[in-house]
Formats: sequence, structure tokens, C-alpha cells
Amino acid sequence: MSLILDHRGPSTTHLENSLGAFRAALAAGMDGFELDVQPTRDGVCRVLHDETLERTASASGTLRQMNAAELPRLKNGESVPRLLDVLQLPALRVNVELKGESGWKPALAAVESANALDRVLFSSFEYGEILQLWTACPEARCGFLWETPEARVLTAAALADLPPALGLHIPLEALQHCPEFWIPFARRLAVWGMRPAAEAQILPFEPAIVIADAL
Repeated sequence: MSLILDHRGPSTTHLENSLGAFRAALAAGMDGFELDVQPTRDGVCRVLHDETLERTASASGTLRQMNAAELPRLKNGESVPRLLDVLQLPALRVNVELKGESGWKPALAAVESANALDRVLFSSFEYGEILQLWTACPEARCGFLWETPEARVLTAAALADLPPALGLHIPLEALQHCPEFWIPFARRLAVWGMRPAAEAQILPFEPAIVIADAL
């Protein structure tokens, strides 16, 4: 059975990537959630998607320009969450997406500090970040992210060049383009890019993880 993860929490009713959103995802019956992390200037791993703070915190600047103590409040009144605090929630799986570069060390440190390595799946579009993290901590669950255009042209030869222990995070749209091709990779797949998780049922296999906006 696929694990169902909420994409940044239920953002139609809660502020994305907030503790309130993650609690709501678990209350709705999700197995966990996907979130985005990046470090502050002083190396504290915080949960935020955008490069800048304007959209969710109504403040200028970036996390990487600020020390943790200088961060503004989010629009819902919460602090920008620390990854360490989010990992205290009772999720079965947390997909930690690394944003940008040079963020894997504080992310891994936070996960290890929370004794949550067995519950976390790291992913990134920055493949160098993932490979560095996995090399430093081979027991960590890690995966590569692709956008739809790149995923649609992946070949068996290209995938064979990747370490088989690493996951494949593929948009549903790309899987629908040639679903039979992906059957042998089903248990490595984290499928994303859908609203209800039920949309993934169109696939002729059961992926390991489904990341959706709702059940």
C-alpha cells in the first residue's frame, strides 16, 4: 500500500509549510507530509518553500540572509518552523525537499538530532546535494526529483546509471505518458503533482509514495 503524504500540508485551509498545516494533514488521515527546507545564515534548518519570505511571511529578504533569531512571523502568526520541531510530530514519513544548494548538512543534522532518520525521505532537484548527503550517511533515504519534461524522456539506461538505493520522484503527468515503463521501478517511486491522492489510482501499479494536496 502506498504511503500518502500531504504536499506542504493542506494549503487550501492552512498556510503551507506551517506547523498548523502539518498537524491538519495528520488529523485528516495522511501518513505524513512533504515539506521544503533551507538554512538560515547561522545554519538553522527552517521550513520554507520560496527563496524569499514575501509570499508566506509578508517580509523581504531570504532565510540565507538572516540569522534564525531575526526571522519574521508567518502570516498565520507562527514562527518559520524549524525542521527539528516539525519532526516531533507523529508522521510515519516526512519527505524533506532540499531547496537550493549547501543545505544538506543542517538538514541531516536536524534529522539526526530528532532521531528521525528512519522516518525521513530526502529529495532535491539538486542532485549533487542528494549524492553528498547519501555519501555522508548511506542509511539515509534519498531520492532525485524531476520535472515533467525531463522525466518524460528518461530511459532505462539513464536510470540504470543511478544508485538503485535512491528513490525516483516523478510527476504523475510524466508517469501517465508511458506507465508500463515505470512498472519495474514502482517501489522506488514517489509520485507527485496531483490534487487528490486518488488520481494516482489510474496507474497500473502501486507506487511506494503518493504526494498530493488531499486524500
